[in-house]
Amino acid sequence: MKIIPGYVELVEILMACGFADRKSYFNAVSHDLGLDFEPGRELGEFLDRVNSSENWSIRMAVDVFSEIKDSVIFFCDFPDEPGREIPLEDSIESLANNFEDRASCVVASIMLNNLNLSQEDANKTLQGDLSIVSEAVEKAEDLSENTTWFITQLIKFPRQSKEILLFALGELKKYYDQSGLRKRNRDKVVERLKIFKAEEYEEVAEDFLEFYGIKAREDLPLHLLFQNTLKYSGLKFSSVCNIQLIVFSEHFKQIGEIMNPVITDNTLRLFLRNLSDQTKMQILKAISEDSKYVDELAKLVGLSKATISYHLSTLAELALVTSRKDHRRVYFSLNKERLEKILRRLEMLYDEGES
Repeated sequence: MKIIPGYVELVEILMACGFADRKSYFNAVSHDLGLDFEPGRELGEFLDRVNSSENWSIRMAVDVFSEIKDSVIFFCDFPDEPGREIPLEDSIESLANNFEDRASCVVASIMLNNLNLSQEDANKTLQGDLSIVSEAVEKAEDLSENTTWFITQLIKFPRQSKEILLFALGELKKYYDQSGLRKRNRDKVVERLKIFKAEEYEEVAEDFLEFYGIKAREDLPLHLLFQNTLKYSGLKFSSVCNIQLIVFSEHFKQIGEIMNPVITDNTLRLFLRNLSDQTKMQILKAISEDSKYVDELAKLVGLSKATISYHLSTLAELALVTSRKDHRRVYFSLNKERLEKILRRLEMLYDEGES
């Protein structure tokens, strides 16, 4: 399998918009990542500009990017050579020129990954049977009205969707530049791309796929996209339209600690930090006996679905939570095997202290 590491600036905006749900969401992330959360100040300024906008197109786009970033990422171009950067301006221009093709891939991903349709139903929809996806959108409890509206528009009226999306991206680009987040992100990731070697990329990718039990296609290149907006990987593995990719944080040490089969002291630190968060503790308790989906957890905890989704993604990336699809919902469960390993490591530390 050919590994192609690179940097796509548009991915950073998609990830950054995931914080725009509410201030408590950003605060939760800052707590998780600690005082050394590098893009904190610039990201905060970007979010202030986003949240102060009263333009409906921008608000709609931010909701979409936040809720289905694993699908809208296929609006992007991806590097065809290792180490290549794709500037935001190039992505926007390319999207304007090739919108129908990109929209088709995004729709396919939405149906398979967000609406949890079968491949057969997805194929029928792409061939013109819109009744299936209309019913699925109506039952999509985990998506906001803006997102469900956009999905419907993207399928039925792609030309209008294109105009709305390109306008929103143009405005978000201004915020991204003005906040200083663009320079901060690019400087960090480009520095990382320069010092890493091909064999290191391959090792990280192979370890990541093995850790999460993912089988990538050997006949297709695997794009490794690096971003700086999170210290955790913002997205695991995604594949559609003969494109497969992983979005990584550029903080490889953090990722390596999480994927290490041996429970290290730093893994314990991450575990204890997350356990100290009230919301994460509530989620872990709620799913310890019975699997639950996002909407159920949001009602139990009393927070928005986007905020719950963030906490779940963090817990999943620490391998404390597993997920499974059942019809059109994704259910989350406590990874008891991983938790037992961590607790055994804590017991060993206690025994060492006693002796």
